[in-house]
Amino acid sequence: MAASDKAKQAEIDAFKKLKKLLGDPEVFAEPAGFDTGFPDFGFRFEIDRKKIDLHIEYKADPKAQMGSMRDWIFDGKSFSTNDSVSAEKEGLIAVMNGDATCKKNGIRLLNDAKKYFDSKVTKIYSGMLTVVSDKKMRRAKLLTFTQNTDNYQLAKIENSSMGQSILNHYHHKFLKSARSDIDLSILMMMIGKEIWFVEELGNIDIGTKTKLAKKFGVSTIAVMNSLKANLEVRIQPRGLSAPDKPVSIDVMASFRLAGRPSAGTTII
Repeated sequence: MAASDKAKQAEIDAFKKLKKLLGDPEVFAEPAGFDTGFPDFGFRFEIDRKKIDLHIEYKADPKAQMGSMRDWIFDGKSFSTNDSVSAEKEGLIAVMNGDATCKKNGIRLLNDAKKYFDSKVTKIYSGMLTVVSDKKMRRAKLLTFTQNTDNYQLAKIENSSMGQSILNHYHHKFLKSARSDIDLSILMMMIGKEIWFVEELGNIDIGTKTKLAKKFGVSTIAVMNSLKANLEVRIQPRGLSAPDKPVSIDVMASFRLAGRPSAGTTII
């Protein structure tokens, strides 16, 4: 089974296990494959006559990919994508736009492309070389660009601020998805077999927390205070070593967790 298939199955298994632990509650969101929006799955039930919505963001392992793309665009001011339906790409673009180093290097590479490839280049994207229509000239100009540009990386960062970008992204999604007719909305993150409280909207007292924890078969549930992640963004010239193939620029970005947060609560 491919890694992606294993991750999908792990999410389905976690959903079924939590649904059973919670006593077969109403489901308002269920696993539907990757990149399908927020949350990954969600349950609606009552504790002490309080209507509760439980939003679960699930990752199969502590180095799970949070987003990847090969179609980002940088216009000298900001990053974007033409994919308007991808939740993962939306989050990744937000992180890229929030990182000063990524923007600074984007400007550097865009200026190099204008100077060493062609002045008609106005943005970095996968089709940027097509401003030169003649394929032989395109190859020659790309060679000049590579000879004068020795660093194709926009960002390679691993720290807690990258993890906070993930949590900020989920916070905004959570606020948008919470219903006003629900007494208590809770956002939790699950990584593998561990779970954490991320935040809540409404009054969650100690008694409610304790009763919710008991439903999961534990005495308490950990609170996620920080999260680490890494971001890598780069471009890569292609085809120069193969004279019979057309040349191109590959734009790449990936964003993934960088280890398990401390003090998670194991529930399955």
